[in-house]
Amino acid sequence: MKRFLIALALVLPACGFQPVYAPSGSASFAAGNITVKEIPGRSGYKLRRALQQELAAGLPNLDDSAVLEVTLKDQLIRLQFKPDGAASRSSYTAKATYALRGENITVEGQSDAETSFSVPNEPYGDISAQTNASDRVMRVLASRIVDDLRLQLATQD
Repeated sequence: MKRFLIALALVLPACGFQPVYAPSGSASFAAGNITVKEIPGRSGYKLRRALQQELAAGLPNLDDSAVLEVTLKDQLIRLQFKPDGAASRSSYTAKATYALRGENITVEGQSDAETSFSVPNEPYGDISAQTNASDRVMRVLASRIVDDLRLQLATQD
């Protein structure tokens, strides 16, 4: 069985096989004619994926290829504490500074998003709640960035 898998691994690239969902091998993945540069960290990865989904339909007045660079700052803030000192309510905030650069266009801006959540009493429940809050904030932030880009590009002549 091992020999079969090794032979298959050697033969498939020669026939032109390429995985359907895999990017072309670069660190930047193109969403239509827009390339979203890699954003460091887990939150950056989630933001980049959300941006790729939002940008799949493209942007108005943008026919050339362009590169979107995003700088992300995210933070967990404890809002309320229980009498024993444990957190009972927290907030997850994220702020992004972005620049879309193309051959004939440059659009820059900032956007932010925030969500709050109750800290569960279960052991390790806080970790799950933080992860969920981070994912939600990144989706909202991506939506706000793309909405701002659409607005700025739609009003340009």
